[in-house]
Amino acid sequence: MSDYLETALELAASAGQIMLEYFDIGVPADWKDDDTPVTVADEAINQMVVERVAAQYPEHGVIGEEASLVKSESRFQWVCDPIDGTLPYTLGIPTNVFSLALCDDGQPVVAVVEDPYLRRTYSATLGGGAFVNDDELVVSDRAGLRGSIMNVSGRSRGNAAWGAAIYYDLERAGVQQLHHNSMVYEVIQVASGMFDGAIFTKTTPWDAAAGALLVKEAGGKATDLYGREQRYDRAIRGAIFSNGLLHEELQALVSPHIIE
Repeated sequence: MSDYLETALELAASAGQIMLEYFDIGVPADWKDDDTPVTVADEAINQMVVERVAAQYPEHGVIGEEASLVKSESRFQWVCDPIDGTLPYTLGIPTNVFSLALCDDGQPVVAVVEDPYLRRTYSATLGGGAFVNDDELVVSDRAGLRGSIMNVSGRSRGNAAWGAAIYYDLERAGVQQLHHNSMVYEVIQVASGMFDGAIFTKTTPWDAAAGALLVKEAGGKATDLYGREQRYDRAIRGAIFSNGLLHEELQALVSPHIIE
């Protein structure tokens, strides 16, 4: 496990350097079919991950937002979001991160998230705890929704209506909501105890794999929108992240709004 973590940390450091190299107000971007931007930094980071994994672990696959290394027969898959929060990245807003998880048979066993602006590296290994740099991460101890801090992410296109419905139900429950346009950025706040929960309504695994392990190893809980465990090496069924104390209440709030 230590070798895999070392590799993930090296990739995160390199990704952070690339992010800083291109970061500016008004980073040029192209727009993909899903109406999200992609920059040269996204593509360079994703390609770097593919090339290094192929060189170091040729039997492993990579599932990346911008590029993948298809090894469908392998139990080991590196799930990568080169820049989660590309829109704020293009605007010169530093609420974006590099995210990488190694999944073994669908379950994250190593996770690294890099915030190069604040020089924070978040890491976790299965059974080994979660850390930011050398400090251990611990989720919050809030036991009620009122006054809690959360986020709903992924309210776009086909799921806009029900994502908004969850948002408004949280508002009515007295939840304070902050939105950074980066699911991973918000989930590391859950793992850090700054947020009490986060809800993700999309199916993209690279937005959830690393965060799921970080939250769990920090003492919290991560499930799909139905409150069940799930694989993170394929399309996911959304995600709920919490400090654990609020998880059942959150899942009950989300449940009436789920559209199959």
